[in-house]
Amino acid sequence: TYYLPETIRSRKDARREVEKEREKENESVEFPSWDRILGEQREDAPAIILTVRDADGNVIRNVEGQVEAGFHRVAWNLRYPPLDAWIPEDEREDQWIPSVGVLVAPGRFTVSMHRRVDGVLTDLNQSQTFEVVSIREPTLVGSTQEQRVVFDNQVNELLRATQGTTKTIDAIVLELTAAKEVLMNSTADPSLYEIANSIQQRVQAERDRLVDNETREIFKDLDEMTVTARLFHARFAPQSNAYGPTPAQRESLRIARDLYDDVSRQLSNLVDVEYAGLKVALDAAGVPWSPGRGIQ
Repeated sequence: TYYLPETIRSRKDARREVEKEREKENESVEFPSWDRILGEQREDAPAIILTVRDADGNVIRNVEGQVEAGFHRVAWNLRYPPLDAWIPEDEREDQWIPSVGVLVAPGRFTVSMHRRVDGVLTDLNQSQTFEVVSIREPTLVGSTQEQRVVFDNQVNELLRATQGTTKTIDAIVLELTAAKEVLMNSTADPSLYEIANSIQQRVQAERDRLVDNETREIFKDLDEMTVTARLFHARFAPQSNAYGPTPAQRESLRIARDLYDDVSRQLSNLVDVEYAGLKVALDAAGVPWSPGRGIQ
């Protein structure tokens, strides 16, 4: 819970407050300079940032709070942040299961308060220390809470890398689709189209090793278990489970990591060598610009 004596305003809001007072008094309002107008358009929205740290000073979570004057209450769900890949805001409502981060182990935590104005943090020298305790004793024999947190964070880290790689592959597939289209509107050698198509298909094949192929998933005709399938087992019921990991879960993580490493090696050659060489060849052949080829 925190109290703000005054609203933290953006530069535009502060300017408009002054202008409104002049308008009430029927006074002239000068048009601001273009530098100020453009600066206001680029300005980051103000916020209160509450940072939770563990007993060792490691950041556990950053929680954003309101900036209006008055009392405010912000809740922390006792979890690390979810490491899901970024998606556009209009697509986030389509996620039918909300993602959750790793549940922390009981212990001592500290929360500190900062003001963020146009992206710049200012420490407000306000902090509180508190204890997180378990409301029930474990009923299953197994790993400690601290071991669970370490394992769950390892699973989440590999899931973060897998999601990021999948999103990168999707972007490259779109880039290669665009490259094939502009190649047909160029005077470049037709063999470049064949190269682009070959890279695209092999990149898509590696994607199918990371996440289930949608077509095969419909018919439940699966070959090699994907990285995400292994991780689904390793991070069983993260919304409600506070136990583990079991030996089977540890084995699932090991297999997932080995598979991801092999996919990464294949993609490194495809993307960093073959695709990079193709983009150089496209530019050299005077092929019209397409996404992923940078500044011409």
